[in-house]
Amino acid sequence: MDYIERILSFILQNRRGHDEGLIPRTAAFAHCPKPTITLECPNIGPTGSKIPSKYGFFEEGSFPALKWSLPSDLLPEGKEVKEWFLAVEDPDAPLAIPVAHGLYYSIPADRTSVTDADFEKVRSPVPGGDGRSISDDFELKGGFKYGLNRRKMVYIPPRGMLGHGPHRCFYEIVALSEKIDTTKLSRTGATREELVKQLEGKVVAWGEWMGVWERT
Repeated sequence: MDYIERILSFILQNRRGHDEGLIPRTAAFAHCPKPTITLECPNIGPTGSKIPSKYGFFEEGSFPALKWSLPSDLLPEGKEVKEWFLAVEDPDAPLAIPVAHGLYYSIPADRTSVTDADFEKVRSPVPGGDGRSISDDFELKGGFKYGLNRRKMVYIPPRGMLGHGPHRCFYEIVALSEKIDTTKLSRTGATREELVKQLEGKVVAWGEWMGVWERT
């Protein structure tokens, strides 16, 4: 079946580069369009590095370790970080908007790094109707929560279509001056749209690391 995927990749070769749809390009970031947070990926290398196959969908698929820093003098006057938001997006998928590989919110303000172990579920989601809160169903071992991607997984490792060319995977960290109001998120799982809406009026700084993934 590989040849069918390669044919589709050829047809869709120019369906890529939807950078304007990335979360840091939304209205919530209009007042801080440039990244000021340094986000690093020690296990892979500097931004723009090729993502090794072991991090991909068809192998281990682990979440790469990330660490970040935001000097206090770069924070807007009178603002402090109350929590973090993290997203992973691929703007080169042949769709109308970037594919969200992962969406993570309510990350404690004192966190400055994450590892693969942080993204394990505390427990599996349970259908609604039992009165449990969203924090029960979508809690991760790192002490934060995950929103829904296309596969409704905690994280979709880089995959890309066979022969479609290089895909850029953006890992985006966002500093928030207020906590996200989880009562305004769907109990069946927070959507990308809901989370982006919750970022409005709260963003004080952001940063990104980009890795390149390709299936040949």
